[in-house]
Amino acid sequence: MIQRLRRLYDGNIRLCPPYTGAAEANFPPELLAMLRVSNGVEEVMAHPHTGEVLPIGWVLYPYRQILAETSFFVQERGPEGWVFSTNGAGDPYLLKADGTVTCYDATDGSECPAADSLERFYTLPEEGPRCSTLQSSR
Repeated sequence: MIQRLRRLYDGNIRLCPPYTGAAEANFPPELLAMLRVSNGVEEVMAHPHTGEVLPIGWVLYPYRQILAETSFFVQERGPEGWVFSTNGAGDPYLLKADGTVTCYDATDGSECPAADSLERFYTLPEEGPRCSTLQSSR
């Protein structure tokens, strides 16, 4: 899936050293598999004048941040699932127990489908809000 991320972001990602620690017993295996390759993935861009590589935001949170964000949202807001990223506006993406991905609206507490799997989530084109781009896996 990391290669799909690289294509989705036109190579503008920064990988981190792999997560090699133990994972919580109920941690989603598809997330753990990605973190075993790169413990978090950042979207980056080159500064137009200097060429310096600058971070934009996390496309996939590191393991500890997934735990912290998930704990916060579950305790404070109530949604079930694992928070692994956001839409850039503070609304987290949740990987649900059934493998689907939803976007949790932190303003009104609603959830909308974002993808029918984590793999599909990272292959959908960026064409507006994730909630409107739900497509079935083929």
